[in-house]
Amino acid sequence: MGALLGLDTGREELLPARCLVGRSRACDLILAARDVSSQHAIVQWTGAVWELQDLGSRNGTIVGEHRLAFGERVPLRRGLVLRFGREAGAFEFVDDAPPRPMAIHLDSGRIRIAEAGLLALPDDDSPELLLYPDGPERWVGERHGELTEVGDRAVVLVRGEMWRVHLPTGGSGTWEEHASDLCVADLRLRFSHSSDEEYVELLALAGERRIDLQARAHHYPLLLLARARLADQQRGVAEPEQGWVHQDKLLAMLKIEPGHLNISIHRSRAQLGQAGVADAARLVERRKGTRQLRLGAAQVEIVRV
Repeated sequence: MGALLGLDTGREELLPARCLVGRSRACDLILAARDVSSQHAIVQWTGAVWELQDLGSRNGTIVGEHRLAFGERVPLRRGLVLRFGREAGAFEFVDDAPPRPMAIHLDSGRIRIAEAGLLALPDDDSPELLLYPDGPERWVGERHGELTEVGDRAVVLVRGEMWRVHLPTGGSGTWEEHASDLCVADLRLRFSHSSDEEYVELLALAGERRIDLQARAHHYPLLLLARARLADQQRGVAEPEQGWVHQDKLLAMLKIEPGHLNISIHRSRAQLGQAGVADAARLVERRKGTRQLRLGAAQVEIVRV
């Protein structure tokens, strides 16, 4: 993803799709130098290239040897040196890759970057808030079984700490992290389990492609959701209504707390995303306002080994 390297500090600054540079705390790249304007310039992704625009700063924005006029936009290429005013250190533009979804901790500056289109806060080990795209122009946040729409640059509260999220959409970048056209709807999921169900193996099939997800503890909630989906199919329930289970019922069946379920779902989605499925978040679907969830794949097989 796009990045600037501070030539004085040696620190690399990762760029969100729209990076506001200046002295104000509202900026994404905050520079303390006295001659930097409160909102000095913007580095932003156009969908094809990164470009820099001066916002009418008093002491100027310089690219190489060229000082930008007010409002002037210039495309950036690797190796260009940028200056914001005279006193702040110079930056080199070192990475021209498209932006990726990310979150910045507002107190510490710690950065979380999405993996396979999934952004977990505060971390992957015990996520409270899961963010993922619901189409090229919309992101949703999933917390405690509830869904809310989350916009680019929104500030979210997670365990008492504030994060600003940067969520590229179809208009500002690539909302998917890879060009895979393999989707959850294309998959046939084959579950194999032992008689005591302590061992659950999962294989995802799409045409001639096989994704071996191996045996994992986090497959067990998926197995229960798969059974609910198959039972509704056998009763002739229409596809949009198949397999929905209330979260409280699923928790009682699993004998776990909501936080444990969130971790299992995140691990299942992340594993599928890392295997190249573009919309891995749809492996488990949630119905807004109902606390219901279901297995996103309609083609399911369950075998006992």
